[in-house]
Amino acid sequence: MSLPSYNEALEKALLIVQPIASCQTVMLEQALGRVLATDIVADRDLPPYNRSQMDGYAVVASEVSKGVAMKVTSRIAAGSCKTISTKPNTCGAIATGARIPEQYDAVVQHELTDRGDLESNKVTFHTDDVTVGKAIHTQGADATKGTVLVHSRAVIAAQHIGIAATVGVTELAVVRKPKVVVLTSGDEVISPTQTPQPYQIRNGNGPMITALFETFGCEVLQQIHVKDDLVETEQAVSKALQICDLLVTVGGISVGEKDFFPQAFESAKVEFAVEGVAMQPGKPVIIGKNERAVVLGLPGNPVSALACAHLFGLPLVSTLLGAEATLGWVQLPLATSVVPNKHRTAFRPCNIVDGKINIPSWQGSGDLVHTSPTVGLAQLPMGSVEISSGEFVAVLLFVN
Repeated sequence: MSLPSYNEALEKALLIVQPIASCQTVMLEQALGRVLATDIVADRDLPPYNRSQMDGYAVVASEVSKGVAMKVTSRIAAGSCKTISTKPNTCGAIATGARIPEQYDAVVQHELTDRGDLESNKVTFHTDDVTVGKAIHTQGADATKGTVLVHSRAVIAAQHIGIAATVGVTELAVVRKPKVVVLTSGDEVISPTQTPQPYQIRNGNGPMITALFETFGCEVLQQIHVKDDLVETEQAVSKALQICDLLVTVGGISVGEKDFFPQAFESAKVEFAVEGVAMQPGKPVIIGKNERAVVLGLPGNPVSALACAHLFGLPLVSTLLGAEATLGWVQLPLATSVVPNKHRTAFRPCNIVDGKINIPSWQGSGDLVHTSPTVGLAQLPMGSVEISSGEFVAVLLFVN
């Protein structure tokens, strides 16, 4: 049976995910990057009054023409609420953001006048181009009362926080962070705090994947390493699935004698949506779900784990949060020609120099060191023909 393409596998994976329904309330200062659970609605018209868009003179448009001089009868500051009375062929000096008195219907900026004579309290206009509404930001032009300004399930950005404050909202309802457990495996893997024997390696995957999913917006409850033992693996998987929304495992998912995660998933009644993908690295990736949680089984080689966490983990988390799951691929030209994989879509760590993609020499998915200067993944379509320098390919930037 042929393996699905990356896009086919991702589509299957996202179909099994149900968004988290529960939410919590946070202060604006803690809301950045969270997913909004309820709409932000205008509590009044925006702007709430006709306001001046620049410093100048509030006028009746029909009374202004080039060479006309008018008496300045008032000075209107931003935040002023005083009522003024006017006579025909007079104007008021007005500040940016100030409320336009109802008897005026246009603003002439200072640059189109002689800027006024303080002694005579008069100003002469240097323009004929004054129409009703000129330089006035009219009441309700941005939004009327009751308009939804930011829709629920939006990822909260700084401007959304500003909008919330503008309409008097000081707390926001946000979707609860997905709860994640990270399980790594392998008898050869030891803690980073230990001194390895020649046949051992320190656990870099656990801290890396934990950091990534925290950056994705998750609450990582536990990071646990399990030995290559079926019973221990089944127990760890069972306990994790009772407390998390997403279980992420690293290693132990291929066809080796000591790869016990697939059996442990089956024991936990996980139904698989994805069992392998036509991609490099990341071919063995597993995605499934039981009645409580989603499972993402990442390959043990660190570059595979890094790539698949971005390519599958981030969309899974976005879907759990009810947010847009589309990844931010961009098209950029190659700095040098590259040879693709004949049988699978390749995802290569890359950096970007002068707007062009530079792909370091590929040493295999076990070589995490070569990813140090890289900033993302270049997607190389499968094929036997060399991709020439200057050709555009898709790039996904790493989440930091």
